[in-house]
Amino acid sequence: MTRVPGLLLMHGICDSGECFDPFIARLRASPGGRLADLTVSTPSAPGHGGNLAAPGATIAAPDLLAAAIAYAQDLVARTGGPLVVGGHSMGAATALALGATRPDLTVALWLEDPPFLTSMADNDAEDPERPVDLTDFREWIHPMQARPLDEVVTHVRTEHSGWDEAEYEPWARAKQAFDTSALTEPVAWVAARWAAQARSIREPTVLVAGDPALGGRLDPSAAAELATLPSWTVHTLRTGHDVRRDAPEQVVALLAELIAAVST
Repeated sequence: MTRVPGLLLMHGICDSGECFDPFIARLRASPGGRLADLTVSTPSAPGHGGNLAAPGATIAAPDLLAAAIAYAQDLVARTGGPLVVGGHSMGAATALALGATRPDLTVALWLEDPPFLTSMADNDAEDPERPVDLTDFREWIHPMQARPLDEVVTHVRTEHSGWDEAEYEPWARAKQAFDTSALTEPVAWVAARWAAQARSIREPTVLVAGDPALGGRLDPSAAAELATLPSWTVHTLRTGHDVRRDAPEQVVALLAELIAAVST
């Protein structure tokens, strides 16, 4: 009998684990039927989904990585083997750090539009300890927390009219549940060491990027460089930053193919 690895997915900043629900439903229903009973974990990160930020549980990269390792260990204990680990944006960068730090927990990586904004050489030259100011997110999210949920749903439906209807309420609830105190101070951010981490990866890795002209966050030079690394495959789609929401069928097919490739 084929063993399908468990799947751990980590969301982007100001989203929550619930935001993956429509995507997971599509994945379970993907052709072939092999993923109908897929074991999936989509936890909410510190400061997200109703979790309050606290010392040791912030949105700084070391805290996100520590939480991700704990999530992965729990899922491995339940499934009996290493996982396909992935995520969107902040979660994609955290997934890469997990794969580089604890390869024993991962059998493959799936990265959705990680925020790698420079070439690999430029990332190597950056100070990895330099705190990053994320207060722009706070200014963006505060008005949504002051409005009724249905107004936030209407707002996102208007801005992203092409998404599946099931996407809007989880997106809106996540914004209202986010702990904005997590953005008070600059933090060590998730993209600080991504180039070195990427070079260390040996397991199959699929990166699905958005188009920078439409809001994708992966630098084109980084995409080209990552595509040359052993075991990496990079797909750039005609979408914005929310790749799986903009092109769900294409993204589901790519993830289903990756899971099939590493199933034993």
